[in-house]
Amino acid sequence: MYQLSTRLLWCSAFTGACIFLVGCQYQSNCREIAGYWSNHEGQFFRFEPNGKAFWLIKFGSEFDTFPIRYHYDCKQQPAILDLDGFHSGPLKGKTLFGILEWTSDSSFRFEGESGTSSEVRPETFNPEQTQRFYREK
Repeated sequence: MYQLSTRLLWCSAFTGACIFLVGCQYQSNCREIAGYWSNHEGQFFRFEPNGKAFWLIKFGSEFDTFPIRYHYDCKQQPAILDLDGFHSGPLKGKTLFGILEWTSDSSFRFEGESGTSSEVRPETFNPEQTQRFYREK
């Protein structure tokens, strides 16, 4: 009887630890992206909870605003952030297939490649191409 309860206790503890570790990993990779983000270099995103977004790019004192759609999947490793629905400019008819990594609760780094197929999606972050965005209030 004692051996059975000890084995059951160890199995329960092991299962609980596994669930905890998986849950922590899931939580650390999945954060809320809705809101206003800036790279502090003239680019801004405003992600709405419904999959719509605005990409604002500052040129001098003027802004170009691109209404777009986004798909965010934080269950992938690295997380996926795809931007599409461009109606003008060099991305018209294309999708920006991206990867995202949270660097804190209020910042992430993003890298994307444009194309018509997700096969162009970067697999790793290239420091020369990666943009860092910060949550704005």
